[in-house]
Amino acid sequence: MRNREIVMLTPHGDPLGRIGEPDIGGQCVYIRELAKHLSLKGLSVKVFTRDRGEGKPEIESFADTAVVIRVPCGPEGFIPKEEILPHLNDFASGVSGYIDGSEVLHSHYWDGGHVASLLHNDQPWFHSTHSLGKVKQMSLPDSSRYQYVDRLRIEEEVYQGCDQVFALTEIEKEQIVTLYDVASSRIRVIPPGVDISVFQPHSSPAQCRSELGLPDRATVLTLGRLDERKGFDLYVRAASEIAKNKTIPEVSFVLSAGDGSPQEEEEHRKLTHLIDTLSLEAAFIWLPVLPEETIPSYYGAADVFVLPSRYEPFGIVMLEAMASGVPVVATSNGGPAKVIDNGIDGLLGNPENPHEFAELIASLIHSPDMRRAFGHKARRKVERDYSWAAIADRFCNAYEVGTQGGHHAG
Repeated sequence: MRNREIVMLTPHGDPLGRIGEPDIGGQCVYIRELAKHLSLKGLSVKVFTRDRGEGKPEIESFADTAVVIRVPCGPEGFIPKEEILPHLNDFASGVSGYIDGSEVLHSHYWDGGHVASLLHNDQPWFHSTHSLGKVKQMSLPDSSRYQYVDRLRIEEEVYQGCDQVFALTEIEKEQIVTLYDVASSRIRVIPPGVDISVFQPHSSPAQCRSELGLPDRATVLTLGRLDERKGFDLYVRAASEIAKNKTIPEVSFVLSAGDGSPQEEEEHRKLTHLIDTLSLEAAFIWLPVLPEETIPSYYGAADVFVLPSRYEPFGIVMLEAMASGVPVVATSNGGPAKVIDNGIDGLLGNPENPHEFAELIASLIHSPDMRRAFGHKARRKVERDYSWAAIADRFCNAYEVGTQGGHHAG
């Protein structure tokens, strides 16, 4: 494998783009960190993305042996990922000028998968899904479902044609098997990683609170997308239970969610009404989505992190909190139960039962010793199993096995 170059294909999302720009999000961070840490393992990585005509260099290095190569295709400027398909043949033609067929292909998302299918010529081909069209489509109103016709067709072709599919969670693996009829043996689960140099334990939550302008009192934190499935209303109800408990000192309940977009108006209105109804205004601090660079400081300010989702496939914010040495109370519904050892490095409960969930949070507020023990063990677990270095090792192993084991005929 040391002599094989990894070619990553991510047409719509530039891994070196600025978070918050159109279609520059978690997938871009994921690809950047994976490529960087594969480079640290001694592999050479070329990441191909679309040149948006913004004056960025054609080839940009971001690690010793990792570069981004921007390929012109379609009109200048941003093209939403939903509208990129007509330009992917040109993108594939542009990529073909840089490769000779001896490389290992690693495609990302359906658009990268489609490009890989056009370029594939018997070399090893791995694919990361990042999300599943059939799962997304189920949550859409009927009038919008037609938008997914091309994506679903391409996903089926890619999942059947590549050598191995990478799923982020066991739950996603089961969905690929069931919805796309892919053999379980051709799917490997590798979770996302955490940058443990960015997310680190902080020695003084009080100092972090002071620097952030938060009240200096016990602080509970949650953050994420403003979406009913994230269970922020359940967090508010648990906060109300704790606020009523006179044996607990004053607590700040911090929520970072919402970017003011029209899609979020209804959820914002419902949550605001609930906070008012439960008379939580004095204890509740609602912040918009935090800039990426300030998030570690908010973990540092927290005594407890809460993941109250009604259902959570994985929970990357949970891993960030664990890496920061913050004890976690997480939903038992979904992926967190595969990560947290309940009662050893975190607590699991049903957020649909606000009283029970509140008791778990309160038990950590009451016990500094338990917080320290959980936080220490959680950090050790992330270092061992979920750091980007550990995740890169798992990809290296997958490439090695897949390259030696022959190719799947799609």
